[in-house]
Amino acid sequence: MPYRHTLTDRVQFADTDMAGIVHFSNFFRYMERVEHDFFRGMGMSIWDGHNVVTDGDYVGWPRVHASCDYRAPLKFEDVFTMELLVEEVRRKTVRYLVRFWKEDGDLSAEGRLIVACVQRDKATGKMKAVEIPQRILEKLEVAPPELIKGPGSPAK
Repeated sequence: MPYRHTLTDRVQFADTDMAGIVHFSNFFRYMERVEHDFFRGMGMSIWDGHNVVTDGDYVGWPRVHASCDYRAPLKFEDVFTMELLVEEVRRKTVRYLVRFWKEDGDLSAEGRLIVACVQRDKATGKMKAVEIPQRILEKLEVAPPELIKGPGSPAK
């Protein structure tokens, strides 16, 4: 499904704080990890030369918004599943909803990312928002509202 992607991982010791739980900042790294895996699952990469626009310049995907709400801690050695849902696709941005599921099916956290499609302006060197290339747009689909609405346990 081009609107849903899951990735299962295990909490590493380096991800935890002194209490042995995942430090809040690592959830943002996890969101990026599942996003990159989502792109690979569609036969692309977040940035490797495959995501080019018609004039041959690379596009990038910087974050313009990132948030995460925490519900139940993940601890060292816990196995968890990241579920990425495409919540919205606009001309120049994509919004993701990422849920973190504990192995027992409990929701650990829920985050959101808004990423913008950008190119580096050749004259100024600055990043500029551009329309998402059609060949990328045609691979993206918005998740059905019932998936976005309710945090049910992910189907494996």
